[in-house]
Order: sequence, then C-alpha cells, then structure tokens
Amino acid sequence: MAIFLILCAAALSAALSGQPQIRGADLEQRVHHLINNERTNAKVAALEFDDRLSAVARAHSRDMARRRFFSHVNPDGEDPTARGKRAGYECRKVSGHSIREGLAENLYESSGSWRDDVARRSVSGWMKSAGHRHNILEKNYSRTGVGVATSGDMIFITQLFC
Repeated sequence: MAIFLILCAAALSAALSGQPQIRGADLEQRVHHLINNERTNAKVAALEFDDRLSAVARAHSRDMARRRFFSHVNPDGEDPTARGKRAGYECRKVSGHSIREGLAENLYESSGSWRDDVARRSVSGWMKSAGHRHNILEKNYSRTGVGVATSGDMIFITQLFC
C-alpha cells in the first residue's frame, strides 16, 4: 500500500507541475527505435540494443545531471571509450585490414517543457549534425546503448555506438 501511495504522489506531483512523467527506460527504447528507423531509411542494418552499453550511457547521463556539465569528456578527463573500459566494456571493430577501437557517442540536453516528443527532437537534432549523423548511419556499428537521466527540468540523453 505504501508503494502505491508513493507512486500516486509522484504522478500527482508531475501532473501539478505540468510535466508528464518520463520513464527513462521508455524514452531509451523510443530513441533506439527512432535511430533504427533512420538506419532502415538509409538502407543500413538496424542496431542491436545492448543493455551493458546502455548502463554505461545511463551512468554518463546521470553524471552530467549530478555534476551539471554537458560534454563527451567528463570532469575527470574520461571520454566515452575510457568510461566504457572502466565499466568493463571494450569495443573493437575489424574492417578489412584495420582495427578500430573505441566507442562513439551522441549527447542531447534539453530543458523546459517535456510535453514535446523529446526522443524525436533528440534524433532530429542529431540527424542535422554531420558528426552525429555519421554515428547514427555508420555501417560498421552493430550495437547501441541509450541512457537517460533527469535533474529538475533538465533531461540528458547519451547514446553510445559500438
């Protein structure tokens, strides 16, 4: 009963503030779905949703929300690849005679109204940016992870690619 009351109070609080509740897992899946739509439209194979990679992405989004920064490199100097390695996740891709190591990353930050489709706005923005678009449509990537965190009226989305 206590858990039910807590959930009702959280929903009422969100309704009174004018902000719908955003379930991180739902938003992560929505971003993933929209990214795969872009890949399908470009005739590129869909990306597999990787839970371990999502955990690394989610940790970065939470870190940005908690320490109030927005960057591919955290205040400790770790880039996406270093954060992945710290979490036990390494990415190696072989293409012809070359080996590429490391994770690619797209970031999105938004404030204000969450009534808009945050997932669609993030993917749309990324597709308008050459570097982010490249990450989304890169043929050699086969896995992705998406992580969401909120802080006040701010929302942070991190997407990693391997």
